[in-house]
Amino acid sequence: MNALYRTKCYTIGPMEYAQGMDWRELTEKTLQPRNITVFNPYKKPFLNDCDESPDVRLRMRESMARGEYGKVSDWARDIRRYDLNLVDRSDFIIAYIIPSVASWGTAEELSTAVAARKPVFTAIEGGITKTPLWLMGQLKYKYLYNSIEDVLKMITMIDDGIQPIDSPSWRLLKPELR
Repeated sequence: MNALYRTKCYTIGPMEYAQGMDWRELTEKTLQPRNITVFNPYKKPFLNDCDESPDVRLRMRESMARGEYGKVSDWARDIRRYDLNLVDRSDFIIAYIIPSVASWGTAEELSTAVAARKPVFTAIEGGITKTPLWLMGQLKYKYLYNSIEDVLKMITMIDDGIQPIDSPSWRLLKPELR
């Protein structure tokens, strides 16, 4: 059916204090063949973009240690601006939460997506029972999953027409306008 044809998805999750590449690459491999654009913050899509690679993060940490706060602040503000813009441009969000890892960008991106009433599919490391209580009040529990594989299975079922789009949070353009 390809119900999500040419939609856009942003991947939210820790990058600074946890490895976040593997699950994003799995998401890309699963959804891109379905003509779903996956915005991965490790692979910025903008023409004039900020580098958020691990090497640059290390250099920014070194700059912090030298007291070069203005330099780091300017870099981080650019990252924040670009990433929040990707939340705005997305039709739906896939988030991966590691409850034991503080992730400030993740928190703001989730809040932005929820405020914009976007569908947010959230995998919780350790399973749904490990969901932080605050997130239970912020996110719709029916969009919480035990793993990223479970999230991708659900999105595949929606795309295939097996699982109906059952939330007013979905505001999809007609396929020819996407």
